[in-house]
Amino acid sequence: MTDDLAGPVGPVDTVVLQQIRDLVLQEEPLVEETSFDNPIGPTELVVELTTGMGDKGRFEITWWQRGAYRYHYTERDGIDFRFDRHPKDDAPDAHFHPPPDGGPPVRSVLQRVTQAQVVTRVVLRQWRAAIVDEEGLDVLNTALRG
Repeated sequence: MTDDLAGPVGPVDTVVLQQIRDLVLQEEPLVEETSFDNPIGPTELVVELTTGMGDKGRFEITWWQRGAYRYHYTERDGIDFRFDRHPKDDAPDAHFHPPPDGGPPVRSVLQRVTQAQVVTRVVLRQWRAAIVDEEGLDVLNTALRG
């Protein structure tokens, strides 16, 4: 991921990662397990889900102290997308890499959303609409009703 960054984002914010983990565990019943890549100095929160489009899915989440973030979703059968906020020369700071393969970035539906709890809720809501509610991958980067 660091090769993709065009500017400084600061160190990983472990307190925010812990808050995101707690929120995900409280609010998403399809979370099977959460873990940190390193218990002493985590740089990534991994959220394993019990379902996906074809296989179980997982989010790999990083939040940096200057408000940059990465919510990367993958499934073994090839579905891959990502919501990011970080300086990037060829995209808006908040951008979306669309499925099925996390293609070139486009403007994110999260342009004005910067709080970790809100970003997490929106990403989970988009994932749930697209995959669990079977509205399709096209709704991932759109404003949802209700």
